[in-house]
Amino acid sequence: MPRTYRLGQRAIRVDATRSRIVEAAIELYIERGVSATTMRQVGERADVAPGTLRNHFPTRDQLDAAMIEHLKAEVPLPELSIFDGAATIEERLARLIRVTGSFLDQAARLYRMWLREPMVTGVWAEAGAAYGARWDQLMRAALGPLAGDDDAMAVLRATLEMSFFESIRAGSRSTDQVSALITAVIVPWFGSRGARGRSANVPGAGGD
Repeated sequence: MPRTYRLGQRAIRVDATRSRIVEAAIELYIERGVSATTMRQVGERADVAPGTLRNHFPTRDQLDAAMIEHLKAEVPLPELSIFDGAATIEERLARLIRVTGSFLDQAARLYRMWLREPMVTGVWAEAGAAYGARWDQLMRAALGPLAGDDDAMAVLRATLEMSFFESIRAGSRSTDQVSALITAVIVPWFGSRGARGRSANVPGAGGD
């Protein structure tokens, strides 16, 4: 029993050291960017010896992969189930905008990291592609029949950008208030665009 206890304590220490290294790397990527951060700097920030750092992460790619998994757990992507029971485009868009606001709050430091230096190579590129694919799925599911409308997709994509949310926030509005305001202004446009599309498919609608 004492040996099992010691092994358990060691595993806890190992996990804690690993987490400290990952957190140190995230902090440095936000402060300096990916290309300006060295493994040595990560070790110094995490207060671990070079050998300990190598034991946990023999390569930079392995460290980056661990960072991605950590951030994915910290800020999980929304699931398509957010639309369950939403029968209209207005309902689906309102849900997507609200969920996006919450997601952007959680993803603030990931966004700061991206602003410092876009990560478009290696494991970051793979994670970015998966991230983009999920948001594309969410947008298309929200738009339904309008998913094939390039203008509608472009407007929705711009609407869900953090910069758009922050410009509406103006330093004073809460995320819920921002989401509600965006919904009130943007969603009717999509509704009317969908209605025009449906009327165009009705023989004689709008005709002479």
